Amino acid sequence: MDTLVQISVAIIAVAFVVLLVSLLQTLKTLRAGLDEMRLALSQLRTDVSELAVDAKETIRHTNALTLDIRAKLNTFNSAFQSVQQIGQAVQAVTGAAKEAAAGLVTTVKKAGPKPAGPYGIADAIGDGFVFAMRTWSKMKKR
Repeated sequence: MDTLVQISVAIIAVAFVVLLVSLLQTLKTLRAGLDEMRLALSQLRTDVSELAVDAKETIRHTNALTLDIRAKLNTFNSAFQSVQQIGQAVQAVTGAAKEAAAGLVTTVKKAGPKPAGPYGIADAIGDGFVFAMRTWSKMKKR
């Protein structure tokens, strides 16, 4: 019986040694995997830092470009406002000219067939001029 116990203890000891060797190999494999993960994380941090710097630079360039575009659009807005004002002025002058012409025609029609004297046509032109001046002063007040 002693021999049986000794053989059992020897088998248990051998099994324990095999278990320890197996655990050591597993731990070595795990350590190698952890070292690889540390290296990958370190590389990832470096890459992310570089990407962050590139992203910040891109954002700065985009902001500068946006400001430049806004400034140019404001310049165009000023130019378009000037063109609009010129158009309104031309429209007002055209309206005044139409009113002056209508006034002249009305004055000439009212005059009717008068005897052609030395002052008949001159009076009509004078009346048209007075009407044009009144229209012009009204336009300036607007």
